Amino acid sequence: MSSSGGLATERIPSGAFWQLVRFEGKMALREPIGIIFGLALPVFLLGVFASIPYMSSHIVPGTNLTDFEVYLPILIVTVLLMVTLLGLPIPLARDRELGWLRRFSTTPAPPSMLLGAQVAVNLVVAAIAIGILLVGSVVVFGVSVPHQLGGFVLGVMLGTAAMFVMGLLVAAISPSEKSAAGIAQSLLYPLLFLAGAYLPTEYLPGWLQTVSNLSPVGAARQAMTDAMQGTFPTILSLGVLVAYIAVLGYLAVRLFRWE
Repeated sequence: MSSSGGLATERIPSGAFWQLVRFEGKMALREPIGIIFGLALPVFLLGVFASIPYMSSHIVPGTNLTDFEVYLPILIVTVLLMVTLLGLPIPLARDRELGWLRRFSTTPAPPSMLLGAQVAVNLVVAAIAIGILLVGSVVVFGVSVPHQLGGFVLGVMLGTAAMFVMGLLVAAISPSEKSAAGIAQSLLYPLLFLAGAYLPTEYLPGWLQTVSNLSPVGAARQAMTDAMQGTFPTILSLGVLVAYIAVLGYLAVRLFRWE
């Protein structure tokens, strides 16, 4: 077993992973649904909020943040959902449906290489989108650097990882492009609600706030919000994100099939 695995590893050309990343990047540009929603959405939302002076001047009761600063973590979570649920699983499910994954399975390359290439492409899109939001929030709204910068970065990183493994799980269990799109959309709108995109979570009943805090989107939003107010994210928020990363990541690897 080990010798054959070693031979397979030796047959993988040097730089094959980055060649695969470039290939997946070109494919993403041909069907740029994740790129469109991931990059155009933050620009559009920044423009909308910039036209509402109230957003950058009104302090939310009980916090030291403006309305826009409270909404910034929600926007980041929204972008991550768009990239990971629309840009990540649908192309992989399409390739499985067309039989391309089956052909790829005959090569020495392991599944982790293909999944890693998809993650790398979409991670670049997510990083650019979050950068647009952060730079735009400083330039347009005068948002200052989060008081707990380390906690904010940690919240973004864990939130990003949790939502990427969720996208990989959708890709792992979807036999076709239509099924991947259906599962992604059935998850997208409830998760946006739990993140506070439609209605601030403070207005939700207590039990639904608990559901939000125990969801990956709610935990990521809360971790970033705490850091913006100068408090390191709570163990609960970080623990929820780590648990989702571990469980969903394990399931994505276990359930992944070439065809």
